[in-house]
Amino acid sequence: MRIQPEEVISEHEPEDLASLEMPVLREWRERLQEVEYGFSYARRVTQGRLDTLMAELERRRSGDVDTDVVGSMPSALGNHISGPGLPRPTRDLEPPEWADDLVAELDDFIGPSKMGSLHEVDLDTLTRAAQRTSELEHDISEARAALHKRIDRVQAELISRYREGAGVDDLLK
Repeated sequence: MRIQPEEVISEHEPEDLASLEMPVLREWRERLQEVEYGFSYARRVTQGRLDTLMAELERRRSGDVDTDVVGSMPSALGNHISGPGLPRPTRDLEPPEWADDLVAELDDFIGPSKMGSLHEVDLDTLTRAAQRTSELEHDISEARAALHKRIDRVQAELISRYREGAGVDDLLK
């Protein structure tokens, strides 16, 4: 599965950002940030599922049959709290519906009812589910990184205008 931001952005990116008026440039940035939020949400859901599957695989590899996977979730899920680079501003939005569509296939790998009883899932199924979940997380992360580059280009244009004398009020409107 190849995920492309264009699949959820309803219009083409303007070729010449420098030709856009400030309100249009800010509006374009806002649209890209909303799409990024959807990808970020989908990545977090996918990463949480992957961390859970990997914790169960690790439990089995260690031979520790007495370890409770649920008890190890705080440390397993805390491994990917933040990524490299500068943090992006937090958003107070509901994730878009299409973001749930991106992660819906996770349930094809291992359904929600089996996630609560991973110890009962055979090793081959668990391993395949972890591999497919990892691939989905990678695809979502790549699409999100491509979107960050687009957002960064818009931000660079806004910064350039500020440096050229645009007022702070113009940039923040």
